[in-house]
Amino acid sequence: MATASLRLTVGRPRRGPIGTIAETIKSVVHRRRLLLYLTIAKVRQDGGNSLLGNLWLILDPAIQLAIYYFLVGMVLDRPQPAFALFLFSAILPWRWLSMALGGAANSVRVKDKVMRQIAFPHIVLPIASLSASSVSFLFGLLPLCCLYLIYPERFTPWVFSFPLIGVVQLLWMLPLAILFSALSVFFRDISNILTHALRVTFYLSPALFSYDRILEILEERPPARLLLDLNPMAWILTAYRDIFYEGRSADWGALLGVALASIPFTLVSIYLFRRMAPSFPKVL
Repeated sequence: MATASLRLTVGRPRRGPIGTIAETIKSVVHRRRLLLYLTIAKVRQDGGNSLLGNLWLILDPAIQLAIYYFLVGMVLDRPQPAFALFLFSAILPWRWLSMALGGAANSVRVKDKVMRQIAFPHIVLPIASLSASSVSFLFGLLPLCCLYLIYPERFTPWVFSFPLIGVVQLLWMLPLAILFSALSVFFRDISNILTHALRVTFYLSPALFSYDRILEILEERPPARLLLDLNPMAWILTAYRDIFYEGRSADWGALLGVALASIPFTLVSIYLFRRMAPSFPKVL
């Protein structure tokens, strides 16, 4: 058992791409308890580093909503009916993306001592970080529930379809988390670049404004319009807003396309991670 684990951790893949990917997936399933432990430890660590602890899982998205509500609704004077719900329905999943990728980018680098001492599949580190951010996302739904007390007319049965959209977003974030976690070991600037890239992508997504409004803004800017069309988060955020704010069905065809595109992307990211993993202890 130890030999197999060591081979997964420090040995070069001896199989072809398909065999390497299958072996890696099998190792993650085999170490599912370790994955659960790392996820819980990450959630506790984030809460333990502050005075209010895990209460920030609820306060942080609520405060972020208040800031954007003031900025867009009052300063820019672009309010619309149930504007707080309009904003939060997209800001919350975007916050999930930002936390997931930001945490995953550093997930391998901060565990350098553990990797030198214990043989385990390193790929569980970004997956655990992604899982911890998912817990934060679920807690962020509590302020959303409070908004429905203010805007009860916006609540429809379509709200209960949010787990399906969440799965699609999770599928899309998984390969990104795996890939960035590996690249950041060799390129320490990845975290900073990722922060600014996410900020730019945020404004090219229907988060602060509706999808139709962004199309109007980008009407005479074909390159930016192309980036919007190629941005999977644009479709995902629109889907959240459809069920949470508009009270209608999401575009399941578009979401299916994102989910299907995520599968080969995930497989490629797993293989690339395995190819780079043997060099982690040396670089770190």
